[in-house]
Amino acid sequence: MADGKVKKGFGKYLLILILIIIAAFLITIVVMMFSPFKNVLGFQYLVYNIDDEVFQTANEETIDFTNVNEVIVNCNYASVTVARSLDVGADAVRIENSCKGFARSSDNTSFTYDIYYSNEGSILNIDVSEPDGFLFFDKQINISLLLPARDTYSFDNTKITVINTSGNVYIGNQTRLTDQEVTDIQCYINVNSIDVKTNSGIVYLYPFLDNNLNDLSIKSSSGRITNFLNEITISNAFEVHTDSSIINLNNVVYNGAQNIVFDINEGQLFADSVTGDIDLNISSGYLDMDSLTGSISANNSANQLDEARITINNIDGNLSLPFANSSRINLGTVAQGNQVYIDGFDCQVNIEELRGKAFIKTTSGNVNVHIYEDDLDIETTSGNINVTYECQAIEEQLDFKTDSGDINLRVLSNLAYQLFVYDGEGKLRDNSNIDIASMDGNFEIPVTVNGGTTPIMITSNAHIDISLIEL
Repeated sequence: MADGKVKKGFGKYLLILILIIIAAFLITIVVMMFSPFKNVLGFQYLVYNIDDEVFQTANEETIDFTNVNEVIVNCNYASVTVARSLDVGADAVRIENSCKGFARSSDNTSFTYDIYYSNEGSILNIDVSEPDGFLFFDKQINISLLLPARDTYSFDNTKITVINTSGNVYIGNQTRLTDQEVTDIQCYINVNSIDVKTNSGIVYLYPFLDNNLNDLSIKSSSGRITNFLNEITISNAFEVHTDSSIINLNNVVYNGAQNIVFDINEGQLFADSVTGDIDLNISSGYLDMDSLTGSISANNSANQLDEARITINNIDGNLSLPFANSSRINLGTVAQGNQVYIDGFDCQVNIEELRGKAFIKTTSGNVNVHIYEDDLDIETTSGNINVTYECQAIEEQLDFKTDSGDINLRVLSNLAYQLFVYDGEGKLRDNSNIDIASMDGNFEIPVTVNGGTTPIMITSNAHIDISLIEL
């Protein structure tokens, strides 16, 4: 009985101790919140309520976007907006900070910004230093480059450069500034060039950004890139670099002298249509395009594909993937006069409508091709080869080679050719395990079909089936 009373008393005192600790903690929190930036037990509470419209630099020089070639914004987690505004009557930089949260006393919780000209006045710099902390209730800092809505200048000669880590970047107005269209109110901005470098920030190209750009360069490790423009025309340089971002493009027309650079790695890039030649670097990411007018190549041996997924519904240009490895390549229509070159070890290839030439090599991956023009060379080790050859005549020798994979070839019933079938040692095979729909089974290799002389060369130890497409 005595032991029970001791245990009950101990529990009561323990509960009281816990309540005292909680009360002390809450009192400390309240003291910190009512005394911002005060050191309390090695911690501090930070709070900001800043909304500054800046029209002059630190040296009291007027901010004038028309006289600068470039605006450079350096920050950390602040968001950056470039837009028109009805609220300003002159070029302005708006700085907003509503951060609230807790920080260690050793953290730098100061907030500073510096706006100044450099390079003989041709560059306007905006450097912002945000407060550090470990627990934020509000972590919103905005830097806005604002053009007056009634100003005719629209960044036509100005490059916008943004360098941050996690803040979002908004270029252009998302909606109209007024409900009704007013003649003297400008809605669009027409930026000369855009260069964004961010780690996890999201980049938005909004509808009221003019779609003609000189340069567009976006580098984002993991943030998304979203384009709300119906079409973008780029006249000089176009580069997208990411590690794992999701990139959404609509219609891109590129007229530059250099190739487009899509450095995707493990990211995902989706586009309606792209016009221009592309240098591709992709590891295990996704590339999905409805239409490509131009060539695409991933020829850098240092940046080999791993398990990429590449889908292009229509391509009018060459495709070169010499390091395809274990990727999955799905092509819709390949236009006439173009070439496809794919080399990988476990690469799966599907081409729905090939009207050009193709050389495809893989080890264990399957290859499926529907070809309407001439010249096709497919080689696998153990993968199956499935070809629908819907050409009226064979102008060039066709080559299909596999060690242990099956070969299924569908041809027009009136196609004229000479069929050669070899085993893995280079010897002509007999007719066993070979089915030719136009033959009754009594034939010898090589076999002549419809009096043809152009060869179809097959090397395989496995089953071979030649079936017909009836006219």
